[in-house]
Parts: sequence; C-alpha cells; structure tokens
Amino acid sequence: MKNTLVACLLLSRLRSGEAFLSGKSSSSPSSFLIEKDVSIREGSTLRYMSTIEVSKPAKKRFGTNLSLVAESNPSKNYATILNHLSHQRTRESAQEAEELLLSLEALDEVESGVVNTVFYATVINAWANVGDADRAHRILQRMINQAERTQIWPNSHCFSGVMKAYINAKGQNNDSSLSVPKKCEDLLDEMIEISKRNENCEQPNTVCYNTLINSYSEEITALFLKRKMTTVGNFNPLSMQRNDDGNKEKDILITKALKILDQMENSKSDLPSPDVYTYCTIISLLGKCEDADAAEMAESLLPKVSKKFDTPTYNAIIAAWASSGTRKGAERATALLNELEEAIDSFENPEEIPNDYGPNSVSYFATISAWIKSAEAGNGAYAAEKAEEILNHMNGRLHSSLLPIEVKEKRFQPNVIAYSSIIDCWSKSGSPSAAMRAKSLLKNMIEANVQPNVYTYTSALTCYARCNTLDGAVEATKLLEHMKSESKRTGDVSMRPTIVSYFAVIDAWARSDSEEAGDKAEALLNELEEIYKAGDVTMKPDVRVYARVLAAYAKSSDVSNYKKAALLLRKMEKYALTGNEKHALTKPNTVCYNTLISSCARRNDAIEAFNVLNKMDQYNTNVKEDKDKAIPDHHTLNSVIYSVSKSNIKNKAQKAMKILERLERSDGDWMSQPSTKSYNLVIAACSHSFKTSEKEKSQALKIALNVYARIKSSALVEPDRFTYISLLKTIGKLLPPKSKKRKTLVETIFAHSCQEGLVDDSILSNFIAAAPRELSEKLLGKEIVQAPCKEKLPIEWCQRSQDCRKL
Repeated sequence: MKNTLVACLLLSRLRSGEAFLSGKSSSSPSSFLIEKDVSIREGSTLRYMSTIEVSKPAKKRFGTNLSLVAESNPSKNYATILNHLSHQRTRESAQEAEELLLSLEALDEVESGVVNTVFYATVINAWANVGDADRAHRILQRMINQAERTQIWPNSHCFSGVMKAYINAKGQNNDSSLSVPKKCEDLLDEMIEISKRNENCEQPNTVCYNTLINSYSEEITALFLKRKMTTVGNFNPLSMQRNDDGNKEKDILITKALKILDQMENSKSDLPSPDVYTYCTIISLLGKCEDADAAEMAESLLPKVSKKFDTPTYNAIIAAWASSGTRKGAERATALLNELEEAIDSFENPEEIPNDYGPNSVSYFATISAWIKSAEAGNGAYAAEKAEEILNHMNGRLHSSLLPIEVKEKRFQPNVIAYSSIIDCWSKSGSPSAAMRAKSLLKNMIEANVQPNVYTYTSALTCYARCNTLDGAVEATKLLEHMKSESKRTGDVSMRPTIVSYFAVIDAWARSDSEEAGDKAEALLNELEEIYKAGDVTMKPDVRVYARVLAAYAKSSDVSNYKKAALLLRKMEKYALTGNEKHALTKPNTVCYNTLISSCARRNDAIEAFNVLNKMDQYNTNVKEDKDKAIPDHHTLNSVIYSVSKSNIKNKAQKAMKILERLERSDGDWMSQPSTKSYNLVIAACSHSFKTSEKEKSQALKIALNVYARIKSSALVEPDRFTYISLLKTIGKLLPPKSKKRKTLVETIFAHSCQEGLVDDSILSNFIAAAPRELSEKLLGKEIVQAPCKEKLPIEWCQRSQDCRKL
C-alpha cells in the first residue's frame, strides 16, 4: 500500500509540474527542478532531477523538461512503479503506466539500460487487465518496430499479454473481422517468425500456448451464450442453422486445443511441455462442451494434474459432467464429490486441510446442477430428489464439521441459488409431491438463515400452479401475498414479486378448474395494470398473462364466465384498434381467440364458435399491421370443426367441410394447414349426422368418403388409426345394416387399415360392429369375432398400431 501511494504521489506531481527546490517552486514554466526523496521500499531511494528535454507525449503529460535519475537500481524502482500501476486494473493507471514508459524512452534511459523487456510486458499487462487489446497490441508493435535499434525484443510475457488482452476485451474491440482465437493464433505465429529471424527473441513458451488454449475456451463460452440467446423465444428454423454453425465452430476449437496438447506432450515436438495450467485449461474447455465424452476425456486428464484433490481442477471436471445433462454425468459428478470429501476426511486435524484441497461450496453446487440438468433427459422427480440429497448433505457437513466457522461456511454453506434451483427442478418434475417439497425447502432455508429471493418464491409458485388443483392455487395466492407484505415491511426489493410471480399465480388459477378461477385471475391482472400505470414498466402484463386469464374463465362450464372472457377479449381488441390503455395493455393473439373457441367446443356451442371466428376475421381486417393480426391456425379451425361435430345444428357435415376447405386454402402457411386430425374431425362430424334426414345422412356419407380420398391423395397428411375408426363408425351409423354398399365400404376400409398396419382393438371392434356377420367371420374367423383380440391377427395388420408400439 505504501509503495502504491508513493507511485501515485510521484505521478500526480509529474503531471502537475510541481517542483521543489529548497522548498520553493521553480519560476520557469518550461523547466522545473525536483529534489525529493521518495522511499519505494526499505533501503531504496529515488531522487528526481530535471535537466533533459523530453518528447511530445511526455511533455503533454509530465511537463516540458523531465529527467529521472535514480541513486540506486533505477530499473528496479521504475519496474516497481509500473507493476503497481498494472495491478490497479483501471484505465487511468494503465494510461499512466504507458506514459511513464514513453517518458523513460524519451529520456534515453534505454541507452543506459534502465528500460528493459519487463517494462514493456508490464505496460502490456496493464492494458490487458482492463481489456484494451488495441492499446496492448500497439505497445507490442512499438517494441517490435524499434527492437533493431534498442535490442529489446519482446518475450513470451509480451505476446501472451496481448493475447490475454484480446481475451479480456470480449467484443470491446471494433475490429470484428477476426475472432479472438484467430488473433491469438496470429500473434503466436508472429512470435515464431521473429524468433526464427533473430536468436535474441525466444520461442513461445508454455504460457503462450496455455493462453491460446484459453482463448479457445472463452470462445466456446461466447458461442454457448450466443446459442442461448438465439433459442430464446419462438421456434425459428433459421436459429437452428445458426446453432449448427456454432456447434461446428465449437468442434473446430476443441480439435485445435487437443491437437496443441498432443503436440506439447510429444517429446519430439518443438512445442514446450505442458504444465498443470495446460491441463486445467483443457479440462475447463472440455467442461463447456455439454457432452459426456468430453467430460470423460476431462476426467482422464486428472492424473496429470500434479496437485491431488485440487479443488479448482475437480470443480472443472464436475462442471464438465454437469454440462453433459445426463444421468451418467450426475452420477460421475457425485462420485468425484465423494472423492473430495474422503480426501478431507482423512485428516485427523481438520485445520491442516489446505485451502484448495477437497470440496468447497462450488463443488456441491456443480453437483446439484448436474442432477438438475439430468432432469431434462427425463425422470425429473428422481433428479430433484438426488439434488436435494446433496443439499441436505451440505447442511449436515456444515453443522458437523470441526473446521473454523469461516472455513466451513466457505466449503459447506448452501446459498439461495442452490435452494432456488432445486425448487425449480421440483416445479418441472411433474411430481404430485412437488408443491410439498417446495414448501419444505422454503421452510428449511429460512431456518438456515438463507433468505429466499423472488426467484426462489417464483419457483415455489410454479410448483403450486402445476398441482392443477384448487389447493395449489390457494397456496400460491397466499405465498404471493406473503412476498408483497414482506417486501413492503422490510424494504427488501429482492422479495418483491415480479411479473413472472404474478403470472405463476394466474396460471395456478387457470389450471385449478375452480368456478371462481377467472375472477381470481382477473383480479391479479387488474393489480398488475394498476402497478404498471403507477409507473413500474417492468410489471406491464403481456399477451401471455391475458391469455391465461382468458383460459381461467374459459375452462368454466358457467356461461357467465365465458361472457367475462369474451368481454376481456373485446377490451384487448379495442386497445389494438385505438391504442388507449384504459381498455387493456396488450393486443390479442391467435391463442386468445383459440381459448374462447375451445370453450365453445367443450360446451358444444357451434354457433358461438362461428361467432368468435367471425370476430377474429373482422379484427384482422381492421388491424393495419400484419404483425398485429391474429391469424387463425389449425388449432382455431379444428376447434370450430369439433364444436360443429358435437352440436345439434343442421348440415353439420357441410359446415365442417367448409372449414376444412378453408384450411386447405392456407397457401403454404404450415400453422394453418390441415392436419390428419382436421380431416378426422370432419369425418366425425359426418358420423354424428346419423339422427338427421336420409338426404342429410347421404350427403354426410359422401363428405366422409370425399375427406378420406383427400387424405389418401395428400402429400402432407396420411390416415391414422382414428381415421379408420371414424370411417367405420360413420359407415355403420349412416347406412342400413343389410345394405350392400355398407358391406362393400366396410370391407374396403378395413382392408386399407390392414395394409397400413394400423389395426388395433378399436378398429377391430368397429369393423365387427359395422360388417355383416358372414363378412367378419370370413375375414377374421368365428373365434376372433366372438372375442375380438388383435394379438390373434397377422402381425403385418397391426405392426404400426399404437398398441403394437407400446409392446
């Protein structure tokens, strides 16, 4: 600290031109005299005296004339000042270091041997520490350009320092034509070329290659973040292409890093031998691959790390296994954690355990993360259970360890992120006990003096929401009220509910099947609108929030709740057309209309379903911007067809067919194209026409057969088991039992289902019900007709059926 103050004092006085001569300032503006003893370290004194003209850069910063003459070991003292400035890690200190170096050059200290390679390396490092690669590279180039005259050649520290600067810059540099790894490779190549031309310049050492490998590692991190950003939001085929490109880049970087390691390990290679940092950097790089093979390779390097049970190295390997997202990865991470625990348990005196030996909190958190990430591969409840076991084990160690309090807290203290991530894992597990586990974890962390934050509470709210029960919605509401009251009481903004918190509770009500769910959800929506209008723009509800309120109303069988949903949708339409926030705060989308139409379908209200569809079309006509339109998709029109098929309206088959034809006219919009389900629903509407007049039944049968022909000739869809079930039902209901046409059609349709390999128990039973007895016995045999069982049929008839796929 004393030396740092001295350096600052020196530079501040040089900048201001302050001078001392027998306690008086110099009267000359163009020159000044400094006679001041400054203690740099015990036994070392500097004396500054002015006599020599300096260069323009030095004049600008330090004054017109300056000379620095040291009474003892000047080079060492200047190096000390530069080193202090470098370690301050600020742009101002880096600027001061560079200007001091330029001043020393201008004073011809180079000739007297005061300036050396270390000075340049230190200034380069100063710029590297603040991520200014351009300034660091400029110093290196200056050094190279004047090396023939000064005979001061850059060494490995100079080149690795510039490489470090590019890594630390992380996109701050304007030159984006080259990636950071490519710039580092070019620097390494330049050093090799210089060393070939001049024997005074050394070859790249291990530090240089370690830094290059680190540039690959950091680039992989950047690619990972870029991929995460491009995958946020809706599905986009273009983002998939970008992700593929990112994976290719990642593979290239990994290959390069492993090739360098292989060459460094080869005794016949010109490359320097690897050290512990080489292996640690490779391990870190492999840990970012999200691949089990890479994690296994990282673990295979563990014996080459000289320090056994080294905490950072083990943590990197645990992280590598965690990133694989597999159950094997989680199990290996746990095994490595156990090794670290056994290592510290072998000490009789816990106070003898080195700091970077055995597990620390990062080891446990990475292992917890391994189990949480493995949940994505399935069996989320098991993963959450195992993650919670690690957390409980941490707490057990925290209370039983004989280490000093500050040491065991560093090693074993769970934090809010650990608790929050496990609660979040439970929320995604689908376990019926998820809400109970979340509640228990909240209680435990509060008792452990780990304060939950908004993310913890929001994950717990999601657990309650996914209970799909009224109790879950009630508990979620209570927890939200607790968050609001505690945040207000304590002033702790980290507990204040966010828009996501409110959404989770609204979602809980939408899933609850409660008749009052819509009212509860809309009350929360109104609260959000008030908070937003009071000035908190972060709490503005978007269309997803409104859509869940609509869903909460629409699930009710009470028509009055449906009317409230329709009123809310109307408010959203008014906002879209007027921009007036007194109506609502967002515009409706397709999902909003689909929610109301689905409600109509559940109530068999085809007339209202058509009414909503017409309003949807009118809205799209009135909206100016295409991006604001709510275009009907196949879900919209399928729901309308379904409501028609279940209703009592006349000519339902014709009406359903018109909707299907609208889908077929979608002009290549894949979200609006008919699916097999669309065709099946029309056939079902035909089947439900059996109570109508003979004329309408005849027309319905023609439509059903027409629809089937369209499926068979389509390049976009193909018949499934439901197609044949619906057709057999339709034929059986619309034609008399003794009709020859019925016999012919039933035989043909059943034959097609056999050819498709789709026959299952449902198709079999519907064929037997629709076919004349002699036909079914002829094709199947009396035994199967009396006791239908597809297992007795030829395997090729049912090889594609859903039941066969399950076997």
